[in-house]
Amino acid sequence: MRTLLDKLYFFSGALSGLCIVAICAVILARVIGRWFSIEIPSSDDFAGFLLAAASFLGLAYTFRRGDHIRVNLFISKLPVSINRWIERFILILGSGLIIYLTWQSALLALESYEYNDLSSGYIPVPLWIVQFPLALGMVIFSIAIIDQTICHLFLGQMLPKSEEEALVDSEQIDVTTTNSLNTER
Repeated sequence: MRTLLDKLYFFSGALSGLCIVAICAVILARVIGRWFSIEIPSSDDFAGFLLAAASFLGLAYTFRRGDHIRVNLFISKLPVSINRWIERFILILGSGLIIYLTWQSALLALESYEYNDLSSGYIPVPLWIVQFPLALGMVIFSIAIIDQTICHLFLGQMLPKSEEEALVDSEQIDVTTTNSLNTER
C-alpha cells in the first residue's frame, strides 16, 4: 500500500511539473509569436489555468517530502512528547479542513459541468475542465494528509522535514574553521 501511495504522490508531482513545462511553452509561443506579429489568443488564460493546476497537483508531493512552508520555531523548542500532541492535533484538524475543501472543490467542478459554465476569455473553455485538476489535486492532497495522520497516530511517524530542517537538526555548524581567509590575515 505504501508504494502505491508514494507512486500516486509522485505521479501528482510529475503532472504538476508537466503543467509548469506547459506554462513555459505557452509563454514561449506567445513571445515568439510577437516577433512574427502572431497573436496567441487567450494565452494568459491558459497560463493561469495551468498555474492553478500545477499548484494544486503539487500539494501532495511537496507535503510528503516535507517541502511545505511550516513555521515550527515555537514547537521545535518544545519537548518531543508535547510536540507529538501538537502535531496530532494539527494533523487531525488539517484532515477535517482538507476533506471539506476537497468536497467543495469537487462540487464546484460538478456544478460547472452541470451548468456548462464557460471561461470569459477570447477562447471559451468549459470551466469544469479547468476546475477538474484542482479537485483532483485536492483529492490526492486529502489522501496524503489522511495517510500522514494515520501514520502519525498509529505508527508514531513524525511529519516529514525539509532538507533545511533536517540540516538544522543534524549538527551544529562550526563557523570558525569554515573560513580559511580569516586565518591568513
